[in-house]
Amino acid sequence: MPDPGRITSQQDFGRELTLADIATQAGTSTRTLIRRFREQAGTTPLQWLHRARVRQAQHLLETTQHSVERIGAQVGFGSPTAFRDRFKRTTGVSPHAYRRTFS
Repeated sequence: MPDPGRITSQQDFGRELTLADIATQAGTSTRTLIRRFREQAGTTPLQWLHRARVRQAQHLLETTQHSVERIGAQVGFGSPTAFRDRFKRTTGVSPHAYRRTFS
């Protein structure tokens, strides 16, 4: 099973990842990957990836002046709207409100 902590660079977050790719890298089936990931991480691979992308976005919002759109793209969200929606669902605030509070 892949190590959830292995994906750490901004470039990795922006890369398109599929369950099939991750399962192949781990030498297992997609079904086994999902089951083992849930057992070890307590969540699905997709939910973990969304949270990891939001955590990276939080860091960028705190430490850069990049636009919200640029940060969303950097961490791998397909559109600014998808980024804003996921960020707000995960943190309870919009990216702009987060930046005002924590930068």
